[in-house]
Amino acid sequence: MDRNTWIGLAVAALALAFVFFPPQNKAVEELKEQTMAIHDEAMAEMAEMNRLGRALKRAVAELPADVPRADSAQAILRQMKKAEEDMYTWMRQYNPPPQNMPQEEALRYLEEQKRLISQNQQDIRAARDAARQMLQQQQ
Repeated sequence: MDRNTWIGLAVAALALAFVFFPPQNKAVEELKEQTMAIHDEAMAEMAEMNRLGRALKRAVAELPADVPRADSAQAILRQMKKAEEDMYTWMRQYNPPPQNMPQEEALRYLEEQKRLISQNQQDIRAARDAARQMLQQQQ
């Protein structure tokens, strides 16, 4: 084959490579990784929150129902339940943006998902810390 044929084949192969293996958008990939890192951290914190929730339930079971502390504990347990439900809702509805989604749209979607999971992480931390504080006061 002559030189022009090789060049033509190389260009065709390169074009096919871009069709079948489109270059990853670095900004989209970084934002996707940041979002999932927050999710993973929040999941670990949720495990601790649930452990403290079980301890708080045991402590509440030992208190008379009319004690004000029991009401506060029930409020914290409701806060924990909501944070956990919000996490599972986020996980059900989250889908990484497809490769063919325009970059601006993918970035907007991921920014919103990052905001939502960050808020959920804050809710998990607040519930966990409230439970931890209440349990420490009982000791």
